[in-house]
Amino acid sequence: MHDKRAHATGQPSLARHAGIGAMLALGLTLGACTTSDDSANAVESTLNVESTPGAAVAVDPNAATQTAAAPQAFAANAARVHFAPIVGAPVDRVAALSRRLSASGAQNNIRILPSASSGVDHEIRGYFSALSENGQTTVIHVWDVFTPSGQRVHRIQGQERVPGTNADPWQAVPASAMERIADTMLSDYNAWRGRAA
Repeated sequence: MHDKRAHATGQPSLARHAGIGAMLALGLTLGACTTSDDSANAVESTLNVESTPGAAVAVDPNAATQTAAAPQAFAANAARVHFAPIVGAPVDRVAALSRRLSASGAQNNIRILPSASSGVDHEIRGYFSALSENGQTTVIHVWDVFTPSGQRVHRIQGQERVPGTNADPWQAVPASAMERIADTMLSDYNAWRGRAA
């Protein structure tokens, strides 16, 4: 997907370079690191996201399905979720996460919707951190599931370890690790949803 405003001005769009759009976002550092509404709104309206620690980064719920030959059909009991701002992961890593959430969401009967959508079952907020030590890098991820009224009803958390280290731990994290995190998160969400029903 291309951002027509950026194309019209001759500047490359974030969506074209990073494969992400303006609908979803994730965040990290529970309690210690917060994202203002203004930064999340700026992400959704302009797609101009800087890759800075703690910055909210938008993810596109349609990243994988836009190139599909036909629209994805969802069962009547499909979950309807919105991902709120993601904090802690850089733009290029969130791009991989976004693509996988879109593809795996459809495969898991989870409809991912834009932030202003009505009829959402849950808002999911993700929090990321990465650290390198002892020859490997660990991505820590926490996902809080909220009702439309703002009540937290579930937490999903995990770690993804990859070989290698870097002064900037995120540089050691391949796209495949972010894809595994997306798959695990959606699977865990579906399992919880099945138990909670």
